[in-house]
Amino acid sequence: MKNNNMKKQSRFAFFLVPPYHIAKDIAEIHSMLKKQYGLSAAGRFQVHCTIKGFFKSNERPIETLIEELDTFLNAQKPFMVEFNGCYTKPISIVLRLDEIDGTNNQTMLDFREAVVEIIRPYIAGDCDFIKSDLGLPFKGHVTLAFRDITNEMYPQILEWLKDAPIPKGKFQANTFHFLEFYSEDWDGNWWETITWKLHRSWRLNSL
Repeated sequence: MKNNNMKKQSRFAFFLVPPYHIAKDIAEIHSMLKKQYGLSAAGRFQVHCTIKGFFKSNERPIETLIEELDTFLNAQKPFMVEFNGCYTKPISIVLRLDEIDGTNNQTMLDFREAVVEIIRPYIAGDCDFIKSDLGLPFKGHVTLAFRDITNEMYPQILEWLKDAPIPKGKFQANTFHFLEFYSEDWDGNWWETITWKLHRSWRLNSL
């Protein structure tokens, strides 16, 4: 069990978890990137698409937040998402999930906004991830490499990934997780010591 000091250092997040066969292929990529290139940050997380990223909680009880998420998710139906290819960001290589059939996935955007509004009253005013998570337009994605990749390695790794089992096509978004994350240094390279605990998992009724 984490001590009180560690509890104060935790952050929370709400993730969409893909089906087993997709998670298996992504986990293989994470494992191979670590084995061949020493990149381990992305593999420290479960395979996921972030719906609500890291947030530091205020004094409201997390148990009450989970109850509110229960109520919301019990009334939701699964929705479809689609892989839109690989793209790079300044600190990562990701698989896009923001469009479906060539246009913005509005169902996913609406779902994300509803989850954010439920969580927002529980976010601490001094949360260090507000700007990075809520200050930019939401772009759903699954991460292949993250934080510990250098700019010089992008071309080689992108070429190397052409032989990887990159998922394609659509899948049903029906499994969601609420997690708590711990790190020894949230003010520094937090990804080097990140660990997590699953608090709640939801499986929505099939379409």
